[in-house]
Amino acid sequence: MNKELLRKNALDTRNALSEAEIMAKSRAVFEKLEGTDAYKDAVNILVYASFGSEVSTDEIISDSLSLGKNVFCPKVTDPQNGIMEFVRIDHIKDLREGYFHIMEPQITDRSTLYSGQDPDRTLLIVPLVAFDRNMNRIGYGGGFYDRYLSRYPGAVTISAAFECQMSDEDIESEQGDIKPMMIITESSMYKNGGSYEKQKNQ
Repeated sequence: MNKELLRKNALDTRNALSEAEIMAKSRAVFEKLEGTDAYKDAVNILVYASFGSEVSTDEIISDSLSLGKNVFCPKVTDPQNGIMEFVRIDHIKDLREGYFHIMEPQITDRSTLYSGQDPDRTLLIVPLVAFDRNMNRIGYGGGFYDRYLSRYPGAVTISAAFECQMSDEDIESEQGDIKPMMIITESSMYKNGGSYEKQKNQ
């Protein structure tokens, strides 16, 4: 099955989740994420504002801000070439509707952009549409994160997803594709080339 069909099937499955299911599963994902050393030790959190049926990142953003972490959200600066920057925010209300109707920060002369500082204490949350047990991911097709991570390769990368987004088929990896170091779902934590910890919801 090609990537386009895998992407469509994963989106259809995710979009079929109810709002209550999305919120409950998102809460379970956050609870696993906040227990990781990557999150606890991070000074910088680079995280997108979720939209549609994605795992909600609202709690990641609000909790990180409350803990005094530096929170940066992506702003698409060159959609034709798939380029974005991460801009520091002080509050989730700093976000405005932007590219593809996704909530983004604004860039002004007072904005602080992430520029690779403290990479070993930086956590980047990478979105995905589908993934397999070998940590291959399918995004939305724009290549924004692959390009960004090639510029700042030192950060810890974790994807937040729902278990229903896992593909039974292997996803073909292409040159330039970057795998997250961990994928966290409501019931599992996948890492290290396919090994995972299965945790049943209480």
